Amino acid sequence: MFDITDEALTYVAELFAQQGEEDLGLKVDIEKAGTPAAAVTFNFCYSKDLGKTYFKFEYEGFNAFIDESNFDYLKDSEVALKEEGSTKKLTITAPNAKGEAPKDDAPLEEKIKYTIAAEVNPQLASHGGFVELVEITDDMDVILNFGGGCQGCSSVKVTLKNGVESQLKAIYPQIKNILDVTDHTQKENAYM
Repeated sequence: MFDITDEALTYVAELFAQQGEEDLGLKVDIEKAGTPAAAVTFNFCYSKDLGKTYFKFEYEGFNAFIDESNFDYLKDSEVALKEEGSTKKLTITAPNAKGEAPKDDAPLEEKIKYTIAAEVNPQLASHGGFVELVEITDDMDVILNFGGGCQGCSSVKVTLKNGVESQLKAIYPQIKNILDVTDHTQKENAYM
């Protein structure tokens, strides 16, 4: 399913040998597959605990289990071993995990969702926040909902006007207004 360098293969096989458990495997998943926020994860697993959509891939010294829904996203991937001083870390290059940016003729909703995931949310994440598209009205108003550190934050109006709105309107001039429908009375996770 993915290529693995000799160094990474040896490293992973040694990890499994240290565990000394026969049925232990490597579960390879993709969080938020097909979006700009996609991240590949590696976890120990037991095959008996996995659903029927997981398939086994045999490597020397261990078995990897991958959900069928992630096959296309992991196509052309490579696992390597990165060494920084005395620290070793597995890295994966998965060029298809994030999917593709919407084409020019894609629906506006798809384009805005992609822009939010690729450009807006990474900026908001520094404060533990995110925003999601609720809908686009017939009048070309974009309705958003803030969450995480942005929900209840005292600076959310500035973030909306000077950050999110200016960013989205610059890319999509057909947008008339950006509206926030978040319940900001909930302040448990607010950044400020």
